[in-house]
Amino acid sequence: MSSRGIVIAGLDFGTSSVKLVVVTSDGAVLFRAQQSYPTFVGDNGEVEQDPEDWWEAAKAVMSKCPLASEIAAIGLTGQMQNLILVDHKSAIRPALLYSDTRARVQHDRVHAALPNWERETLNVQDVTNVAAKFAWLLDNEKNSIARAESAFFSASGYVAWRAGGMAACDLTTASTTGLLDVGNQDWLRSVLEEVGINRKLLPDIVGLVPNDNILGVVSGKAAAELGVTTGIPIVLAPGDAASTTDGLIGSSPGDAYLYLGTTGWLAAVTETIPTAPSPIHTLAMPGWESWLRIGAVQSAGSAAAWARDIFLPGLDFHSVEARIAPRVREMHARPLCLPGISGERTPIRDGAFRGAFVGIHKLTDGVDFYLAVLTGIAMGLRHAADDMGIGQNRIPLVGGAATSEAWRCILADVFDATIVTHSATDPGSWSAARSAANALGVQNNLHPFFTPTTTDVKTTPAANRSNYDPLIAVHRPLYDALAPTFHQLA
Repeated sequence: MSSRGIVIAGLDFGTSSVKLVVVTSDGAVLFRAQQSYPTFVGDNGEVEQDPEDWWEAAKAVMSKCPLASEIAAIGLTGQMQNLILVDHKSAIRPALLYSDTRARVQHDRVHAALPNWERETLNVQDVTNVAAKFAWLLDNEKNSIARAESAFFSASGYVAWRAGGMAACDLTTASTTGLLDVGNQDWLRSVLEEVGINRKLLPDIVGLVPNDNILGVVSGKAAAELGVTTGIPIVLAPGDAASTTDGLIGSSPGDAYLYLGTTGWLAAVTETIPTAPSPIHTLAMPGWESWLRIGAVQSAGSAAAWARDIFLPGLDFHSVEARIAPRVREMHARPLCLPGISGERTPIRDGAFRGAFVGIHKLTDGVDFYLAVLTGIAMGLRHAADDMGIGQNRIPLVGGAATSEAWRCILADVFDATIVTHSATDPGSWSAARSAANALGVQNNLHPFFTPTTTDVKTTPAANRSNYDPLIAVHRPLYDALAPTFHQLA
């Protein structure tokens, strides 16, 4: 053990890279590293990664750490809703990622056969669900299924197994698969039977009771590859959405945060769950004691970048911010905007959805159009908050777009809440380390980045922000009104 306290590693296997943080139990960050890996994207919706690349990336970041031999435990989190098939030693084909949409035919078939599927899983099921991925493999790669001895649904679950742990799936990740029976708290028999999935392939679900997520210890072979000590515990933290939330605001019910990157979302931990599935994702948190609800918009930063290129061409981010600053709270010529330029997920989930401007004025110019896009994204997230019953007056904001003062002002007005930003580096890997410490019963100071007193940058609503209220009420029905038109255009 280090004189600095217990040393713990947290790894977060994201879509494009793994992020490592090595910390002490008193909260000191000792080391960080990141290693990317490739993604294959095909012409028919295929999105794949080689699971061995995740393992090699883990080896790469650990090899850079001068403290690897002092690490007392490893916590793992990462991308969810994947399908990874393995034999007794490694993956037998590339992983089908959460964003893989090849299984359209299979999804439609399963969806038609199981009218209660969404009610039993408590989530709207689309073409990316794992049941459809299994069905596609059964239709197209029977040999892969025949060779498989186990299946995993997350990158972190696979890496934990490669390191020496048992085959497992955390409860939050299980919630994303379309295979979880929420009522019976087990894998959903009706889906397994309809698709033809062998129950023996499925991993054990962990996170059902507190601290059941220690999967075993690092094997001698894996320890030699990772540069750590043989026999240290392997802890499977909740999947990336839950770990990111925990790292940012914690896992207790009653708080929420906003994320604005390429996509955007409002995430909240709640004690209650909806009575019927909706476009808002509902994921079980460890112990079934709370729920992570996520209302996501398909295009956030990507829509803002599109609008900047089209309506304010030739200007970089800082020039745009300076140009729009005097007019952020001028509304008279700003149209309403539906920003779903690549489909939409909230407040309706519709892959055929398109963007639209409504209410163009003769005085509307490029600045108005650009601000309309930022406002439309904010309103989409506000609709998610209304659907979830979230009405807090202080909301943390993270993601690359959090640097936009204009967008923070719009969010503050639309939500009628103080928007707070704060340095929050790699919350997923931080939470994975925190999860490992908690599972081992180690007292620690690995607290969430945002606390009730966090105020690095604070943006408050304007005195006239109530001008948004009637516009928000008009904005919401536009989704349902225009969806049929977008389908006719598809």
